[in-house]
Amino acid sequence: MADVLALKYRPTTFDEVIGQENTIRQLRGALEKETLGHALIFCGPRGTGKTTTARILAKDLNPGLTDAELVMVVTEVDAASNTGVDNVRELIENIRYNSRGHRVIILDEAHMLSKNAFNALLKTLEEPPPGVTFILVTTEPHKLIPTVVSRCQKYEFTEVDRGVLAEYYKGIMSAEGVEVDVTDAALKAEGSVRDGLSILQKTLSGETLENNTKNYFNLVGAIYSQDVTKALELTADLKKIEDARVIVQTLEKWFYWCSLESFGMKTPARDYFGEQANLDFDLVRLQSLFDRCLDIERSFTATPNGKIVLDMGILKLCL
Repeated sequence: MADVLALKYRPTTFDEVIGQENTIRQLRGALEKETLGHALIFCGPRGTGKTTTARILAKDLNPGLTDAELVMVVTEVDAASNTGVDNVRELIENIRYNSRGHRVIILDEAHMLSKNAFNALLKTLEEPPPGVTFILVTTEPHKLIPTVVSRCQKYEFTEVDRGVLAEYYKGIMSAEGVEVDVTDAALKAEGSVRDGLSILQKTLSGETLENNTKNYFNLVGAIYSQDVTKALELTADLKKIEDARVIVQTLEKWFYWCSLESFGMKTPARDYFGEQANLDFDLVRLQSLFDRCLDIERSFTATPNGKIVLDMGILKLCL
């Protein structure tokens, strides 16, 4: 069985983290100047390297320790499964008994902690024992209580550029000895390194990775020009390889990209329209198409017959 790509190619040094140059530069600067705080927030979209970078930082804070020794000083806690105040109190009690090295506590999905758990953590974040660093990892920083945020240094992770992802995936596929077009994986990843690797994992399991981006481009064109027959034909092709709900969600993205392109902002759609294309879309119509897609999505919950919902939705989009 093929190794899991996301694990096999997980970065182990700051240099290997892709698409987060500014954040890595800030962390390195704080380490060199010894200004790194004792409580940090790593926030940003899923699959952008937050937890991986936290592990790398923990290793950098413990130079000279072996992997076996690191296990003794680095504690990872899934806050989604350990949300209560008792979990936090136990954690705080344990870090008082320090062993050799710099203790690092990584709280993954930190926004899932209960309010009481946050309150129990406050005092320790403000005055932690010597040689202890807390890293709160979250995709939803707005759910962290203000008193916690005020005690932490914040480092933001961003979606990785599609071109950067494509080059990264090409390198991995080459290393795996697999020839595959990674364009669709980079597009569907939506800035998440891990999501794209999960898509590419299918190729190592014997599945054919379909590049259906051109089909979506043609479908958007058919809908915009109100060509019902062509739109339904293209939808039928997409249904062979995509879930009905995914098709609608992808159309939402395309209408969003077209709206941005109208203002001269470059999006993944530019590769298909061409650099010299006149992208003077009717923004009111694009907004209407986007809103109709949202209505179609909601309709999936009203009936188990997703095929009819999708086809009728495409008809509605073309009207």
